[in-house]
Amino acid sequence: AKLHLLHIINSCSLHFASATHHSPFPLFVSNPSTVATMVLPHPFMTKSSGAGTTITVRFPSNAAAADEPPRFATGYWSIRGLGAPLRMMLCAAKCDHTVFLYDIVENGDGWTSGYFQEKSQMIEEYSAPLMNLPFVADRAERRVVCQTNACMAHVARHVGFWGSTKAEASQCEELLCEIYDVRNTIVKFSYGGDGSKEVAEKTLAAAKKNFAKLEAVLKLERGDEGASAPVHLVGGKFSAPDFHLYEMLDQYSGLCSCYGFPSFLEDFPLLKAFKDGFEKLEENQFYLNSWLHTGLPHNNCMACFASLPGEGVYKHGESAEEAKAWKGKGEITMTAEK
Repeated sequence: AKLHLLHIINSCSLHFASATHHSPFPLFVSNPSTVATMVLPHPFMTKSSGAGTTITVRFPSNAAAADEPPRFATGYWSIRGLGAPLRMMLCAAKCDHTVFLYDIVENGDGWTSGYFQEKSQMIEEYSAPLMNLPFVADRAERRVVCQTNACMAHVARHVGFWGSTKAEASQCEELLCEIYDVRNTIVKFSYGGDGSKEVAEKTLAAAKKNFAKLEAVLKLERGDEGASAPVHLVGGKFSAPDFHLYEMLDQYSGLCSCYGFPSFLEDFPLLKAFKDGFEKLEENQFYLNSWLHTGLPHNNCMACFASLPGEGVYKHGESAEEAKAWKGKGEITMTAEK
């Protein structure tokens, strides 16, 4: 069981500019219409036998035929975690995509997953020696991209969420790394802690050091003291780190709620304004109101925090029936309203 847990933790180890920005992003963005309407000559990872749920997300504004596989597919556990920023980014971009969700299920006293059973086959079939979760399958380029920040950068470049200059692209890289440090702190607590209030409090205190840096980034982005609080981290428009920051703010807010702590966002007014404003943006409404956001837990079954939707804790031998609400759903199509 310990080996399975280590494997699971290690495995856990974007096209549409905002309405006020019309830059063609010549340095970093492929033709946006290509992302939505590209006809793929040969199927590439159209199915995954190890996935408990496969979701095809469609946006009517795209011209692609309903039977054409979308360009991008994301693969991750059937939780929010590192999959959430990728899914949210693609939805904000109104980009059709496939979501592969891999379930962790009880196996005696331990855990197993269809992903473990399929992984070696995927490595060979897709020439992907770095195969891990999350991954992005780019069906146009016929390759699999692995490692979280590489996945986010790859999608973001193609959908226009990677800045409009080389300097802004570099900012995106910096911020993704910084936000990952914030994530590592709560992962250590969720998968390696005892779930006690004392350890949760120490976890929050440690994360605040990183949040202070991100508050300073937003202060620079805002500029004048009297200007409106920014809802984007880079250049006043969507970028990949926006989505991971939002997910972290949401999860740490849940930590405070779960343990009865005052909201940590009261210490960071610009981060609070970012979260409040970002979740109100029209581009984010489809995702935030979808089952991908509201019906999945933050963390996997063995976590001591938020391993059930909300902030509840999964109990081995007791919660398997409850988990059927989000596991093993087969093939689903989610279509945005026009």
